[in-house]
This record gives sequence, structure tokens and C-alpha cells, in this order.
Amino acid sequence: MRYLKANIDSPLSFSICGNFIADSSWSHMERIIDNFEIIIMNKGTMYIKQDDEKYELKEGDLLLLEPGRKHRGYNYSNKGTSFYWAHFYCNDPYTMHNHTDVMSEISMVQNNPYFNGLNSSILIPTLSRNLNLDRSNVLFRQLLHLSQSTYYTNQSVNYILTSLLIEITEQVILNFKTSIRKTNQEEDILPQILQWIKIHITKNISLKNVAYEFNFSKEYLARYFKKRMGMSMQEYINYLRVSNAKQLLCNSNLNIKEIAHELGFIDEKYFLKLFKKYENLTPKQFRNAYNMTFLNNV
Repeated sequence: MRYLKANIDSPLSFSICGNFIADSSWSHMERIIDNFEIIIMNKGTMYIKQDDEKYELKEGDLLLLEPGRKHRGYNYSNKGTSFYWAHFYCNDPYTMHNHTDVMSEISMVQNNPYFNGLNSSILIPTLSRNLNLDRSNVLFRQLLHLSQSTYYTNQSVNYILTSLLIEITEQVILNFKTSIRKTNQEEDILPQILQWIKIHITKNISLKNVAYEFNFSKEYLARYFKKRMGMSMQEYINYLRVSNAKQLLCNSNLNIKEIAHELGFIDEKYFLKLFKKYENLTPKQFRNAYNMTFLNNV
């Protein structure tokens, strides 16, 4: 299994799309294309090869075809077989990843709300089963409509195409979340570590404290945490403290010094420096901005 990871800071480039319905027994032509194509099956079964890899696609299946590879049917589909298809180009740079690397990154997304590795990317697998057709087909029908309209700008179809691929990425991540299985004790310990950090976040905790609590060496725990969470433990603690500080700034009357003390900071100046680093605002500026927003919305 391979996954397309592509940047979407700007929309991807739409090429062409359609809704294919076989009016007789049918097999996919042989060809090599210079762009990506997604196929979403609506009815029947399609038999297609990508180089030497065979796929048997049924209702709810999604297939990603890559540029520069040979595609052809290897069996005939029945009359009435139907699917949506769309060709598109990716923004540079885009990459293809293997299953293991992608699962590790999705695991980080699930476990760590502060990890932003996928925030500006789509993640489309070569093959996905049991797609939610109700959600994806609404966007595909919009894409079909816009592609046949005379809008003043081509960006309309680019944005709808990108929205469709974001929806598919979301479903890939949700499917991973519901199917993940813990296979050993090492995987089981991460939620306990995160919970312990959350409970003790108001104390001056560090990697050393956590390693002692869970009977790990500092070196091992540092590697394990970075691998599973996509950031160091100290970075995670800092994000969590800043997040809690924002809540206190918005929902309490504590002054800045009291908030720093409440969150376990011995040095108020370090708290100010850390908050400015992550939010690009001082705590006072953040509180004033929140209060102004609240007043403007009354």
C-alpha cells in the first residue's frame, strides 16, 4: 500500500472528471497518464491493474492511479458498472509513502493534538475500502457540476477537488482510529504517560520525572515519545502549558504572575518568553485581544 501526501496550502490543479456507466460488458483500456486519477466505485465490480498490481473494486472502494505507471483492465465488468473518476495534478513537492510510515504519522495525529504534520496536506491511499459514499459523492457531484459550468475562474473546480481529497483524507484517518489495535505493552503505556503529564502539568515536571514514574531510562523514553508523538516530551509539555495558560487568560481573573505560578513555572520571565514563542503574542496582548473579541460579539 502506498499513500500520496501532497501540500494543499494552495488548491490542487483539476484536470478532468466524469461519471462512467458501462452500457455493455466493459474492460478498462491500457494507458499511461501524466497525472493522478482517483476512482470511486458506485456500483458493480471493476478489474484493473496498475503495473503488476491487481485490484478488484466494488461499491465504496477508492483507487488512486499514479502518473507514469501502466493501467489496464484484466477482466470484464458487467453492464451497469459505474464509478466517478477525476484527474488532477499535485503541487510540488508531493511524496509517496509506504504504509508503515503513514500509520506512524496518523498515530501521532490521533494521540497528539499539538502535532501539525498533516495540517497542510492530503493523504490518499492507493486503495481504500468502505468509503462513506454519502459524503464523498456530494462533493463529487459538485465537482462534476462546476467542471461543466462557465465560471470566470478555474479555481472553483480546484477548490472543490481539494475539498473532496480532504474529505477522503479525513475518512482515512477516522478509519485508522476505529481499526487500530494495541499489540504490546509498549503501545498501551502511551495513554497512561499522557494522562500522568496532564494531571501533573501544574508542577515543574520534566522528562526525568516521567521516566522515574514509569521506570524507563531517560534516553529510551525520549526516543519512544518522539517516535510516537512527533515531538519531544518537553515540547509537548510546553504546548500543554501554553494551552492551559490561554484558558486561564480567557476565563479567570488571575494576573500573569499568578497564572505562571498556577502552571508550575518557577520563573515568570520564562513563562512570558515561552508564551510569546508559541503564540506570537504576550499573555497580556492575548488577554486583551480575547476581551476585545468578546466585546465585539456582544
